[in-house]
Amino acid sequence: MTSLFLKLGVIGILATQTLYAVKFNDCYRIEDIKLPAGAPPEVGAIDIASDGTLFIVLRRGDVFRAKPTRDPAAFDWQLFASGFDNGCGLDIVSPTKIRITQMAEMTEAEDSDGDGSADRFTRFAHGWGLSGNYHETNALTRDGKGGYFIAVGTASFSGPTFKHTLGTFSDAGRRGRNYSAVKWKGWVLHSDAHGKITPWASGFRMANGIYQDPRGELWAGDNQGDWKAITPLYHVEKGKFYGHPNSLVWDPAFTKSKDPLAYYRSRLDEYNRDRTPPAVEMPHMEINRSAGEPMEIPIGSHFAGQMILPDNNGERVTRLMLEEIEGVWQGACTHLIDGRGLRSGNHRARFTADGKQLFLGQTVRGWGIPAEGLQRVTFLGPVPFDIDRIRITRDGFKVSFTHPIPDSLKDAQVWKLSSCTYQPKWTYGSEPENHREHAVRIASSDEKSLTLKVDGLASGRVFRIHFPKCDSPDGSPLQNNLAFYTVNRIPITKPD
Repeated sequence: MTSLFLKLGVIGILATQTLYAVKFNDCYRIEDIKLPAGAPPEVGAIDIASDGTLFIVLRRGDVFRAKPTRDPAAFDWQLFASGFDNGCGLDIVSPTKIRITQMAEMTEAEDSDGDGSADRFTRFAHGWGLSGNYHETNALTRDGKGGYFIAVGTASFSGPTFKHTLGTFSDAGRRGRNYSAVKWKGWVLHSDAHGKITPWASGFRMANGIYQDPRGELWAGDNQGDWKAITPLYHVEKGKFYGHPNSLVWDPAFTKSKDPLAYYRSRLDEYNRDRTPPAVEMPHMEINRSAGEPMEIPIGSHFAGQMILPDNNGERVTRLMLEEIEGVWQGACTHLIDGRGLRSGNHRARFTADGKQLFLGQTVRGWGIPAEGLQRVTFLGPVPFDIDRIRITRDGFKVSFTHPIPDSLKDAQVWKLSSCTYQPKWTYGSEPENHREHAVRIASSDEKSLTLKVDGLASGRVFRIHFPKCDSPDGSPLQNNLAFYTVNRIPITKPD
């Protein structure tokens, strides 16, 4: 009997080990989902109901739903509702009731008679203004208490405002490249379970997506542009200012000037003291050009517990490895998927309940080469040879991998580390500043990880970590050999 158990144990161990070289196509399948004929495929929002039904909101106003099928061309789409003004936030309350943030309000649409189409429409929450500018889209996430956090975008200089606006108009807020001419543009708002709106945090240019993770931490990306040096991910906390001055015209606590844009333009040192820096900064061309909706990777997917951030202006999805150091969030970024058949326009994301599939809603809204529609990424089982996680130490970084690493990576000469700073200001994006090269030593290593000792490790800098492409000893090709770590704090105590 003992011999039998030992044999079964050996078989079980072998079954969990990779016995062949794992390539990208062994790990992921990317498919185009066919949308309803005649419907403009500009996907503003997506969500999945408790019964597995997938809902999509098209920016031109329609809401469709379908049960996903194995065949990406066989989704039986049904029109659920129509008439929404640029809906970009969606929550499925139940398979028959949805809530959508459109330009002027959050609207509840319900199928009360069970015929498959919404017949009851109710305004759930409102209170932000509307200037008529195309750029003032909204996104939402549940707060875990029956309410929501709502990210409200600013307006863009490349589009007009209407002569008559919804809500109070601010001449000072109307100035600048991206502006906040009406109330709460550039803010994260909170709606309670009854739709009562409260301002939560300011300083966003275009938080095209907001997310509360299972631990209750709130996250939002933003788009590179004026007052956004590169693409950031923010840990959002109540009452904090995240860097875009125009939103402050609506903050009664901001008493330094009636024109915050002009005030901070000539006072960058004071501006840096007042703003809350990003948890992660993502270099513009190398990692992410335009942040979509952040989302935690669930159990059942590769890299569970980490976060993804779709790129609205690139054929990629960013992967974020976050950690809290001395009470402040920071971390590393690399790619989850870069190209490989992924379209551009990625800005909405939803995982299925089992974590084995990821739906990506896409629209570029007229910017760049058209990339619209819906794609599905299926996690096939094998995990690619890739960077698993990067953690900061007191004098460097610990880099771990998903597969055993070759001896070549244990040579300090192959690791190239540099760092820089980024200063957000009124220009459209900002070039890196204060560039430094850093000498590297291998402090320790094991089968799947190594610890780098970095000369000149310092806070307030973004570190570029680069090493050669290589194969794991089993022949699996490395997916990513470049990552960036944003250092807001250096640990005082030795990490676990």
